[in-house]
Amino acid sequence: MDAIAKSVRMGIAAATVSGLLAGGSAAASLPPADAAAAGFTQNTLSAFKPGSIDVDDTKKSGFSWYFYHFYGSQPRRQNIVLNSDGSVTFNGDTTGPNGQLATAAPAKNGAKFVGVAFGGGAYIEAAIKFDPNAARSKISNGWPSFWAMSLEHLATGAAQWVGKPPGYEQFIEADFFEYDIDGPNLGLNYYGANLHDWYGVYNQTCPGHPFCDSWRDYSDVKTAVSPTTDFTQYHTYGFLWLPASDSKAGQVQFYFDGSRVGKTITWAKFAHQMDIPDGQPWKFGALDKQHLVLILGTGLGKPMTVGSLNVWQSSNDQNLRN
Repeated sequence: MDAIAKSVRMGIAAATVSGLLAGGSAAASLPPADAAAAGFTQNTLSAFKPGSIDVDDTKKSGFSWYFYHFYGSQPRRQNIVLNSDGSVTFNGDTTGPNGQLATAAPAKNGAKFVGVAFGGGAYIEAAIKFDPNAARSKISNGWPSFWAMSLEHLATGAAQWVGKPPGYEQFIEADFFEYDIDGPNLGLNYYGANLHDWYGVYNQTCPGHPFCDSWRDYSDVKTAVSPTTDFTQYHTYGFLWLPASDSKAGQVQFYFDGSRVGKTITWAKFAHQMDIPDGQPWKFGALDKQHLVLILGTGLGKPMTVGSLNVWQSSNDQNLRN
């Protein structure tokens, strides 16, 4: 990246974080430079606008955020605090870890969901603060998390791997930020950033596991930032997704405060090849055919505050909304 582009990107990131430090919830303005360079200049989601959260759990269309009701979770309204500055504090849930609000929810309608899931590529970014010492505690099995799951798996039943036996799914999970890295001799400045290519027949293909998991090497998942990072102040966590084409590889890159962190993930265009994803050039390529539901949540006793969350895309034409 040339020096001018880097300066612009860092300047935008610094402005965003400084605005949050001043106590306000940052609204979307210009996309980060890497997003703009990819053509992602349309802000298709900006959280949390007044009235954008289905606080009464109506499960009706028209909201940007719903209670996280996937996998049997039933988060409690009192554990989601809407702050006066427009930020939201998550205090955990007893019915399932790391999921309290999502951009979609299951519904008894023809589409099988309400809300929105994002497709066709995007730059996704949230500003988050939390207490790392509390987050490392063993009070619950959850932790501060900003992640996404394929709507095709969560709700619509369209994750069937074409050409495989009925019930054989393939679906993508993207973990933009999870404060779950707590290994020997690791400081508080490590968090997880991962991509999963799940596949198989539920509880059959991989004994002892719901699905088989093809993911990044653990050494790549471990994301280190400066040891002086103060996580009790806002920092931004970003995710750039560029779909593959016939002539160009797909790509995912993670970001911290506007700077790239970790290795870039690439893949060849996926065309429902029959092999398992491990070792294949198209591993993670199923992402390009699916739609991401964004999810926020944490564990009990590990509060996390989200000051802003924005999605930039070339358009919203490839999103699913109901």
